[in-house]
Amino acid sequence: MEEADRIREILDYYRGQRDRSEQSTAVEMLRELQEVRGFLTPELKKAAAETAGVSEKLIDILVRRYPTLRESAIEHEILACTGERCGNRQGAELLGALRKEFGIGKDGLSSDGRVLLRTRCCLKRCRTAVNMDIDGTAYRGLTPESGLKLVKEICGKRKA
Repeated sequence: MEEADRIREILDYYRGQRDRSEQSTAVEMLRELQEVRGFLTPELKKAAAETAGVSEKLIDILVRRYPTLRESAIEHEILACTGERCGNRQGAELLGALRKEFGIGKDGLSSDGRVLLRTRCCLKRCRTAVNMDIDGTAYRGLTPESGLKLVKEICGKRKA
């Protein structure tokens, strides 16, 4: 069954429930929707709110309250240094290569939503520039080529 059909089936089921606006029912619907896509997109949350007959704000509160409900599929977080020394040693070129390879937008998310790229003015490891943290592990002395290769190995090539 296609993803869209599964989502429609879940929404149709809950639309017919008398207790659809109760918190426990809404949470169960959100969990089922999340199983289909892996996370709750803004569109899914809006559809869930309409189906349950509640506000989108309530759905947002439920998502924040229940740690098992996720709004994104972020699997890896990259923190790249944009300080002067890293910049002088091709740090900007590395950032550009990562953005291009993973389709990273202005929000820092890759096109498939699995990788979050954040920047910090300085990671305070200037002697070993270019510096980057991937999932909390520090990597030093990177070039655009070695940094891109490392990120591909850890995060995998983008899916989208």
